[in-house]
Amino acid sequence: MAYRLLGPKLEHSKGSNIVSDGTVNGSIQVPGNGLPLVLLPDRGTVGGYPKLAVIISADLGRFAQTPAGGRVHFRAVTVEDAQQAATKYRRSIERLPERTRATNRQLQSELMMLNVADAAVNAIDIDE
Repeated sequence: MAYRLLGPKLEHSKGSNIVSDGTVNGSIQVPGNGLPLVLLPDRGTVGGYPKLAVIISADLGRFAQTPAGGRVHFRAVTVEDAQQAATKYRRSIERLPERTRATNRQLQSELMMLNVADAAVNAIDIDE
């Protein structure tokens, strides 16, 4: 449902309870205890805590792979920056089939019949 972020507690200027409103993937809510929550796909569709930001869609998958105890850093971006990142991410996913290849055709054929993969690819960091 969500990842809880640990760090300095955030203080609410007008209390933590607000009228429930819609949430989106990546919403960062701050409940009464001051420890932010990043909402994920299994979240509730509405929430009654203040939201201070949203992780852009192009970065949410990478964020969700952060190991327990890992560090994350946030920076503000414009709507245009978020849209450009989403377009770049979508294009990298669209190019994924052409970027994958088998090194051993016989092994690939056998693995495909078993419905398992023979290699992993990095579908996000295409420029590295």
